[in-house]
Amino acid sequence: MSGEKKNPNVALFWLSALAVAVIFGIYRIVVSLVGSGRIAFVWFSVLMWTYMAAGCAIFIAVVVLQRGFSNKPVTADELPDTMSIAEKTAFMEADKKRKKTAKYLLIPLLALLFVFIFEIIEVYYFPAIKNWLSNF
Repeated sequence: MSGEKKNPNVALFWLSALAVAVIFGIYRIVVSLVGSGRIAFVWFSVLMWTYMAAGCAIFIAVVVLQRGFSNKPVTADELPDTMSIAEKTAFMEADKKRKKTAKYLLIPLLALLFVFIFEIIEVYYFPAIKNWLSNF
């Protein structure tokens, strides 16, 4: 058992599930508190604007860290000839580190996107589905 290699996708899945649970949980708690009248509606607006700003900031950070939308690793041949071997190696290692950071930044971004998609479905489609199902 100790010689088995762990699958990194399992850890990413659980990390993603945790991020979705936390971000979506905060959203649902605020929605239920606003619905019950315990807090003012303005707090829902503050939460959604905060989520939108965080989503935009994370998206920009991912694009900057990945140097665009390319996920292709940089090779030594693509770097300028004026760089030494040590500089090229350091640059390629930094590139790998940046892309790994960007990969982990995608987790909360996807969780935020899930919240926005659920909000749209809940506001626009749940009433129509509920009305359609009440006809049966």
